[in-house]
Amino acid sequence: MIRGGKFDADVLGRTRLCVMHTKPKENTNEMATLPVFQRLWLNLGSLSISVQFLIAASLIVFGLMTGVSFFVAAQVEQAAQNAAGSAGAVRMQALVAPLIERSETGDFRFDDVFQNKITSLIGQGPPGQRIMNIKIWSADGRQIYPPGATEPPALFDELEQALAGQTVVSRTTVAKHDYSDEEASQSLLEVYGPLVRSSEGDVLLAGEIYEESEVLERQIAETRLTSMAGVFVLSVSMLSLLYLVVRRGARLIEQQRRTLRESLRNAIELSVENNRLRLLADNARIEAGKLNERILDQIGADLHDGSVQLLTLVKLRLSDLVTPRPDVSPATRDALTKILDLVGSILDEVRNLSAGLVLPELEHTTVDEALQLATKRYLEITGRDTALIGSVGMDLRIPDLSICLYRFVLEGLMNSYRHAHSNTHMVRCSFKRGRLFVAVVDIGQRPVLSSKREVQRARLGKVSQKRRIRSFGGRMRYFPRRNGSFAIASLPLGNDY
Repeated sequence: MIRGGKFDADVLGRTRLCVMHTKPKENTNEMATLPVFQRLWLNLGSLSISVQFLIAASLIVFGLMTGVSFFVAAQVEQAAQNAAGSAGAVRMQALVAPLIERSETGDFRFDDVFQNKITSLIGQGPPGQRIMNIKIWSADGRQIYPPGATEPPALFDELEQALAGQTVVSRTTVAKHDYSDEEASQSLLEVYGPLVRSSEGDVLLAGEIYEESEVLERQIAETRLTSMAGVFVLSVSMLSLLYLVVRRGARLIEQQRRTLRESLRNAIELSVENNRLRLLADNARIEAGKLNERILDQIGADLHDGSVQLLTLVKLRLSDLVTPRPDVSPATRDALTKILDLVGSILDEVRNLSAGLVLPELEHTTVDEALQLATKRYLEITGRDTALIGSVGMDLRIPDLSICLYRFVLEGLMNSYRHAHSNTHMVRCSFKRGRLFVAVVDIGQRPVLSSKREVQRARLGKVSQKRRIRSFGGRMRYFPRRNGSFAIASLPLGNDY
């Protein structure tokens, strides 16, 4: 970037590794205003990868394992209830069914003798599984022992299944029909099953037996506790193994991250150092360009004050010798005339060369004024007018850049004049997107170089033009066409203009 003819070398120095050594600070006031869930999420995000994995995996694994343990406990409880129901059905068939008798009319008798026998069964059984009550239901859904309502109530699911020949297990905690206060206050096990069947296999009476459920509940609780303990131990072992694996991976990732940060820091330092060296090289190139222009200016002045003056004196002396004199033969006079013409052509060429090397006053001129001076100088040297189209459009005063463009335009016009004398010459200037474009154009016929000397001279002219433009970080391209040629220079001026 060109700023006032110099590179700004402090720009990169002020930005040296600022990002790598700074860490954003949390604003506690803003954190306090955030929702609880969002604050919790931000706090979790600040933890290490292994801790985040442990928290997430714990929630998932313990949630799944808890669901599995409850499912297993529910299955175990159902199996235990079914086993208790089978035992209760066997009890009814073995203890209650033989006590049911029929009268001569075929009706079932539930007299005092039957009631005494049933009462004697109450309280029998092992501790925790004793029989607490017995009820008998008819096929139409009436409770016939102990006697209940005369009208049959609405059938409930358990009784329907028992009348259909199935054994069903339930609890008194689930209301299905009218319970006594003692039955409702206890958590008893209800076993419904067929009691008496007809010859065709239809259930005529269904029995309901109430048993204590202490042993069953204790077994279920022990099974649930055992299953949950096993699931917990398995979950902890699995999480511990996964945590160790993830922690090892997290340590490896963190080590690689530190290595990458160090590599990035070194790369940034190298980039800054390279930029510093590049700026120094650019400054050195610009200083070399300045020195070169001063040397060229000094050479032009020396030629004008030295060689041009001597050649002028030689030309004058030869002019005196060429004048008609009796002591000079015609052959000598012809030879002196040829030498005089040769000295005159050499003097003109040296004068043109000296005029091209000597710079005008460009210290305080703008770029537009430097281009105008180049076209004006071309008019003075060749006597041909040149059109200057376009402008920079701003008051751009960079002495070194003005000298560079002055040399580029004047040398381009002189090359076009030497090799395409009959073409129309013009200079175009424009400024787009931070770049300055200057083109020297000749239109007419394609330049034709007559000798190797002309070819070498044109090549040297293009090389010198490219060197001048490159010294300011620009590019120069030459486009030969059928109807002329284009020499375009592109120079970056930065975004500040």
